[in-house]
Amino acid sequence: MEIKLAENHGFCYGVKRAVEIATEASNEPGRSYTLGPIIHNPQVVDKLKNRGVSPIEEVSDISEGTMIIRSHGVGPEIYKEAEEKGLHVLDATCPHVKKAQMDAKSVIEDGMTLVILGEKNHPEVKSINLWAKNKGIIIEDEKNAENLQVVEKIGVVVQTTFSQFKFNSIIGVLEKKSKNLKVFKTICNATQERQNSAVDLAREVDLMIVVGGKNSGNTNRLAEVCRDVGCTTYHIETSAEIQLAWFENVQTVGVTAGASTPDWIIKEVIETMKEFEELLAAAGQEDFKKGNVVNGTVVQVEDERAYVSFGYKTEAVLNRTEISYPAPASAKDVLHYGDEIKAVIMNHIKEDNPVYLSMTRLAKDEDWQYVIEAQEKDEAIVCKGIDAIPAGLVVTVKSLRGFIPLSQGDVHFVKSLDNLVGTEFEAKVLEIDEKKNRLVLSRRAVLEVERQAKLAEALEKINVGENYKGIVRKIMPYGAFVDIGGIEGLLHISDISWQKIKKVEDVLSVGQEIEVKLQSFDAESNKLSLSLKALSKSPWDEAEENLHVGDVINGKVVRLVAYGAFVAVNDDIQGLLHISQITKQRNAKVEDYLTRGQDVEVKIISLNKEEKKLGLALTELMEAKETEETSAE
Repeated sequence: MEIKLAENHGFCYGVKRAVEIATEASNEPGRSYTLGPIIHNPQVVDKLKNRGVSPIEEVSDISEGTMIIRSHGVGPEIYKEAEEKGLHVLDATCPHVKKAQMDAKSVIEDGMTLVILGEKNHPEVKSINLWAKNKGIIIEDEKNAENLQVVEKIGVVVQTTFSQFKFNSIIGVLEKKSKNLKVFKTICNATQERQNSAVDLAREVDLMIVVGGKNSGNTNRLAEVCRDVGCTTYHIETSAEIQLAWFENVQTVGVTAGASTPDWIIKEVIETMKEFEELLAAAGQEDFKKGNVVNGTVVQVEDERAYVSFGYKTEAVLNRTEISYPAPASAKDVLHYGDEIKAVIMNHIKEDNPVYLSMTRLAKDEDWQYVIEAQEKDEAIVCKGIDAIPAGLVVTVKSLRGFIPLSQGDVHFVKSLDNLVGTEFEAKVLEIDEKKNRLVLSRRAVLEVERQAKLAEALEKINVGENYKGIVRKIMPYGAFVDIGGIEGLLHISDISWQKIKKVEDVLSVGQEIEVKLQSFDAESNKLSLSLKALSKSPWDEAEENLHVGDVINGKVVRLVAYGAFVAVNDDIQGLLHISQITKQRNAKVEDYLTRGQDVEVKIISLNKEEKKLGLALTELMEAKETEETSAE
């Protein structure tokens, strides 16, 4: 049975972008939510939920945190509601959907009748119509189009995942409904490419498997266009739905996937189909079957393989990579003629085809039991890092291959785990799926236990309000994390200096030793809030000590406003020189008396530290000088 994968399949740009935005949000502090499922794929939604990014139905469901707008988009009122609630919004709307929204808005603004081609209840179509103030006429098929009345001007916007074939037929009907038909062809190129690839493949295979969410519009349309060309088609979400009976007497199978289907699900489907292919080919072979454990004798050894006699009519092949893990440089280093071994049959035995054995598979069975028991007892196991990839770290646990996601590699967010390659360390088991050879571990879980122990010890020695020496461990856009004796606290950017700073890096650097004050401690979350500026007096504290009502001082005009001017009396303090304190002339304009950058002599008439207000006067000084001159005369 030959398996063919469609040329264009799986994640499109918009979906990939949305998932990446949600994944990045899961690594940031605070709670994150998606308004509705981020994409129409239950497996991806569940995966994100496990990382702390949960879907919500309404904006009112949350009061704080980060809200991610899903790829299908929303109406303008959602942005307004989120802003009013003070939510941090990440917009993952597909750029193609955003264009469709703006096109629909422009059609209404131009006074045209808006027609939206798409599924009436699809969230993308709803969002497009919301930008058009819900004035759009939604058409799903030719029948709907036939019922449309003749109008002067029609503007057509299309759901980005709409069927290209339906689009062409409906436009043919709409051309009869108006002499002025303007079509905004907003079908995504990726959608059209996937549909074309699926149709081309469906025409040359016996059976089509379409992989993707059952609630995914574009995946449903892929299945639809495959059936339209007369090919038997099955729409599945995961490999668990595949049935062996589908492939009986089938020579070629095509596979495609919707724009919301991740690569790992597609790979699992293909692997399952390959296993079914082997099962069908091996039907009736009962004497020696895949998975049977056999005893054998080594009869020949080469660098890349050994040949083993185990009672079958032909000798079996034991490849170098199946002798042990990691594999030896040469099979001759570990095996010799006459050695007795125990191994497992790896493939379904077919007439005149080689039989392959594996010694590592036996070891793996024991090692799977080892990690299963470790998970049940919540015990740490030793693993070794072998390869750092963007998503995390590939490790070995005895003969098993495992994976540590990037988010589980450390207690803090890190960009890479390449520092762990070649090292041994402890980790805890998060997920086991022996059938899929899937082992997911967490180094973070072990470090967190150690961190909590150190935290408990450190918390006994700290007190709110006291000063501590610390080391800057990490710098983020919103502040710096400072280690004060085994426990890290957040030094927010607003607590670094009394003066406004643009970037934390302008003041602090990683590894720098500083002194900070412990402002607060949340015992429930073990979060510490630190302050650097609290070690010095605020500019207004110094102003209260050094400036007094009645003092005459020099200042510089820094800003002119309709009601007066703001005068800088030092680097940190500005006071208001009201127009009434500049001149007694009614309806006077400030710019007629003062200019920006002008040096002036002013008198302090009020100072309020709590409200951070300084009142200045110029008129009194001028009157005083005039009086002195008159007396002298």
